Amino acid sequence: MTPQWSNETKSAQIAATIEQDIIEKKYKAGEPLPSQQELAQTYNVSSRSVREAFKHLEAKGLVKISQGKRAIVLANNLNQFVNSLSRSLISTHSTDKKLLLDLMQVRITVEVSASRELSRLGQRGLLVKSLDNLATKMEQLLPRLQANEPKAFEEWNSHDFLFHKTLIESNENIILSAIYENLSPLLYESMGRISNTFSELEKSTREHRYLVEALENGQTDLAVALALVHLNAIKAKLEV
Repeated sequence: MTPQWSNETKSAQIAATIEQDIIEKKYKAGEPLPSQQELAQTYNVSSRSVREAFKHLEAKGLVKISQGKRAIVLANNLNQFVNSLSRSLISTHSTDKKLLLDLMQVRITVEVSASRELSRLGQRGLLVKSLDNLATKMEQLLPRLQANEPKAFEEWNSHDFLFHKTLIESNENIILSAIYENLSPLLYESMGRISNTFSELEKSTREHRYLVEALENGQTDLAVALALVHLNAIKAKLEV
């Protein structure tokens, strides 16, 4: 059904509609928008209304307009805002322990919520399988970690990062994902300076496995409890 626009706000409403599509990643960063002619036909408006809508989007920094070419999406405005915030935090407070603890608390809130919702998701099989594969890779690294191979520690940390990133993105919550994606590097950089013994990494690996099993079995309370225990242990190390 073709949208009905009021004459006074056609361009603004079209801009708002396209902006929402960008936020929801229907159009991703680096991708072109449909041509002005195509959008004019889609919304049953004049090309002038679409041009004005593009100006609104360009003013917000969402798209780049070039003569004779399709408008290119620069970023969704949520990621733009959070990315700007994270750059400011990193540049001005990179050694502030309170900031790191505050960020860790945000991570705990986000991941516990993600664990709760994923455990309740009916179609969670593929997502849990991805987490299971990452947990398995971490388990397979244990002999090399025990042998104190430097490369093994790098690989374990990489799998750990992907595990938690996959968990958070499982909810398809663009706000939570943007917060985690933009602010987590600061946390991981700080955590990378904390030395972990083999026994600590072995324990953490087991906790990942237990969480996968709880998610697979739909045990919401257990999944939440496991996530809290695991993340609070990380927070305790940051507090030292």
